[in-house]
Amino acid sequence: MEKLILNTINKGHESQHPPILYAPIDPKYLSSDTNVLNGSVDSFLPSGTDKNQFFGAGLEDLMNQRSDIIHSKIQMLISEIYNRYDLKDENLNQIGLDQCTCRNLIFLITDVYMDKKRIDLERKIIDLEQEKRKEKAGCFKDILFLKKELRESLIEKLEEKQKKDFFMNPKEELPCNI
Repeated sequence: MEKLILNTINKGHESQHPPILYAPIDPKYLSSDTNVLNGSVDSFLPSGTDKNQFFGAGLEDLMNQRSDIIHSKIQMLISEIYNRYDLKDENLNQIGLDQCTCRNLIFLITDVYMDKKRIDLERKIIDLEQEKRKEKAGCFKDILFLKKELRESLIEKLEEKQKKDFFMNPKEELPCNI
C-alpha cells in the first residue's frame, strides 16, 4: 500500500517552498513508455521542481523552526539582562535620593549631636547603605542566573546550527578501500 504525502502551506517560511496543492502521482499509474522501471520519478515532476520540495521538506522546516525558537529565547534573555540592570540602577537612584532626604533633614535639625531624631536619621542612612549592598548582590545573582541561561542557549544554537549543516549540507565521503 502506497502512502501519499501532502505538502501543506507552512507559516513562517513560505518563500522557501511555494505551496503544492495536489498529491504526487505514483509513476506506475502513468504511461508505460516512461522511465518507471529504473525508479526515476524526476521525469514526472514539473520542470524546475526540487524532489524535496515536491515531496515535502519537513526536516528543513523543522530545523528552521527550532532555530527561530532558540533565537527568540536568546533575545528574551538579553532583554531580561538589560531590564535587570535598569531595575538595579533605578533602585540605587531611589535609595540615593532617600539618603539625600535624610541628610537634608539632619542639616535642618539643630547642631545637637545626641538628638534622638538625628540619631534615627543617621541609622536610616546606614540602613539605606545596607539596602544598596543587598540590591547590588541581588542584581549580581539574577544576572549570573540569566547569563548561565544565555550561555546554554548560545551553545544550543551552535549545536542546532551544526545539526542543520550536517543534515542539510551533507558532504560526500570518499570510498574506503579495504
